[in-house]
Amino acid sequence: MTVINRTRLLGAVTLTAGAVEVWLAHRTALPGGILTRRGMLFAEVCAWWVAYGIALWCVLRLPVRTALVLAVTLAVLLRLASFSDKAPLSDDLHRYAWDGVVQTHGIDPYRYPPDAEQLKGLRDPWLWPPELADQDRVTLLNRPQVRTIYPPVAEAWFTVEHLTVPLSLRDRGYQGVGLLLDLAVLAALLGLLRARRKDLRWAAAWALCPLPVLESVQNAHVDTLAVLLVLGAFACTGKRKTYAATAFITGAALVKLYPGLLLAPLLRRGNRPVQVVALAAALSMLAYLPHVVAVGFGVLGYLPGYLKEERYGEGTRYLLVGLTGLTGAAATVVVLAGLLLVIGWLLRRDLPLPEASLVLMATVFFLVTPVQPWYALLLLACIVLCGAWALLPLAFAAYPLLFATILDGPAALAGRLSFGGAALVALVIARQRRQRTRQPGSDPDDDARRSDHRAVPAGPGSPSPA
Repeated sequence: MTVINRTRLLGAVTLTAGAVEVWLAHRTALPGGILTRRGMLFAEVCAWWVAYGIALWCVLRLPVRTALVLAVTLAVLLRLASFSDKAPLSDDLHRYAWDGVVQTHGIDPYRYPPDAEQLKGLRDPWLWPPELADQDRVTLLNRPQVRTIYPPVAEAWFTVEHLTVPLSLRDRGYQGVGLLLDLAVLAALLGLLRARRKDLRWAAAWALCPLPVLESVQNAHVDTLAVLLVLGAFACTGKRKTYAATAFITGAALVKLYPGLLLAPLLRRGNRPVQVVALAAALSMLAYLPHVVAVGFGVLGYLPGYLKEERYGEGTRYLLVGLTGLTGAAATVVVLAGLLLVIGWLLRRDLPLPEASLVLMATVFFLVTPVQPWYALLLLACIVLCGAWALLPLAFAAYPLLFATILDGPAALAGRLSFGGAALVALVIARQRRQRTRQPGSDPDDDARRSDHRAVPAGPGSPSPA
């Protein structure tokens, strides 16, 4: 088969798989959401990931320019097709909107829960629809009886969203903001791939993936802002920019707490770890100070209750660790010990921050097995920058667990199968790659590299494959 025919065939398959993705993105946006469409919605999400795998496999073997044009075009179509009247998998964006309403009326978001009588006059018909008045649930907000859980930078962002997005746009307005953040992440990934002299085609792993379409756009999760800030840290290369990277990661942790783990790779001896910790602590205290002055320890909000609700204290959240028979405090100790061992290993090696972050995030996912798929947005960004396609199943693994949990299915079994399957895939591929690299002249990426070199003339500006 000639190079031209091969390129045409790959392009045709990419367009076909991409068209299936766009159709499935539209399907997931249909009215009803997870509680109404149940198994059908889960089947559509799974089929979407299969179509994504086919499209990505083809794009990585197309000429760079062709691959980027197809990936960006399909990315825009996917995101536009995913807009919905109501987020199908999560109602978190309604809490974002409410916290924005409260703050623009001069009330600290940590002071009252949404159903407090003091806030009754702020109830908007979108978030407190009159048609729910005779039902058990009188608001679209989750957990209206508890105070907010989100850190201060997230709360500041909710205020910005409220000031820029009319409430009349409802879910679609917040999905529009999520779309802008998502495209900003895609642009940042392209810039970082170029700066790191990596294969630009890997941006398709984000552009075509169901995860950011569902979680950044359709469900409008604020985690996308945290990812964007972490990418800012990745752009701060060199020891002299360690403090800038620290500021970016601290900012991300003040959006959602878990990106704070990425401070660990910055604590290498040559990076002046004491100063890194001091800067992160100072920025955190500065962000929390106005709220502490206003409500004291109320700034913790629902965080302690959330950790209890997620059963982290009981040690039953750790599904893969639970296969050993450990529960309770013993399971928690094993998880913490495993995480500390990986951090210690990273501190002894001079890995670039994206690679170190990939190792750390993958470790957290395998040990903690979270039920929230949107947490994997940061993991996916690291996969893109490192070309770690073997970990893509891990970015999907929380979906079976989420559906089983919400729909009262066999959650533990679903989570163990999905996260365990992702671990098995990663181990098998790692072993195969190790065996290939032991053979002289062998390279598992030769096919993609040869395809690119035949299709695009090599030059000083050509990106190196990941």
